Amino acid sequence: MRQPGRARGEGRPAQPVVVWAHEGLVAVDKPAGVLSQPGPRGAPLDLVSWARARWPCAHVSVLHRLDRNVSGLVLLALDVEVARAMHALVARGQLEREYVAVVRGTPASERFALRGALRKDADSRRVELLDEAAFEALPERARAGWRTAHTDVEVLERFVAPLGRCALLRVQPRTGRSHQIRAQLAAAGLPIVGDPKYGVAARAIHRPLLHARALAFEHPRTGARVEIHREAPWTRESLTALRRIEHARRRYDATRTSGSRRRGGTG
Repeated sequence: MRQPGRARGEGRPAQPVVVWAHEGLVAVDKPAGVLSQPGPRGAPLDLVSWARARWPCAHVSVLHRLDRNVSGLVLLALDVEVARAMHALVARGQLEREYVAVVRGTPASERFALRGALRKDADSRRVELLDEAAFEALPERARAGWRTAHTDVEVLERFVAPLGRCALLRVQPRTGRSHQIRAQLAAAGLPIVGDPKYGVAARAIHRPLLHARALAFEHPRTGARVEIHREAPWTRESLTALRRIEHARRRYDATRTSGSRRRGGTG
């Protein structure tokens, strides 16, 4: 049976796959384990180096990032003018992104929104989270470093595995903050299976079960609407076989301090 988190090869990530290309833009399916941007010397494969080897005469710009162990669609620009136009489009929030995630837990409703603010800690490289009410209660001077985050979620399927009650979610981030989906779902009591930083560990799962499966945008050169899809690399059978690793559960205790207490700590 195919395992959800296992890459091909001896510890090497799989190669990116070109899914779509047109007029200076390329969409690739980034496997888990591949960096979006070049890392330090000796780091594993990254999309920029891979694209420069494939298109040696092209300008290469990554238009949005995925975390190293998250798989799915990433847009690359191979033209300076197209890159500039697409960066502006992304900044305006006009790049529509859709993910699927496997979480442990029972969502309270079929559709819900996660709103709040995130702040990344440079030392731990984790994010703290405030809910929307606590963030709004902060005085202006205490909001430095916090960035608002909004994620819409829909339950696609609920199922029971040896890991416990789980759900397959459709996730649409409306903002693009670092670790946004992973941290907000964990704070909502729905940790992503296989996520070592915010989620819950499971036997034979070597990466977070989070996949960027769809992109939609207006092409800056042609004006045509582009919709790109790439399904997740795991199977339904592998999900129902998820098993918990005893004594190795990773939990994320989100910052849920009341507004008044947070003000006292930062004022």
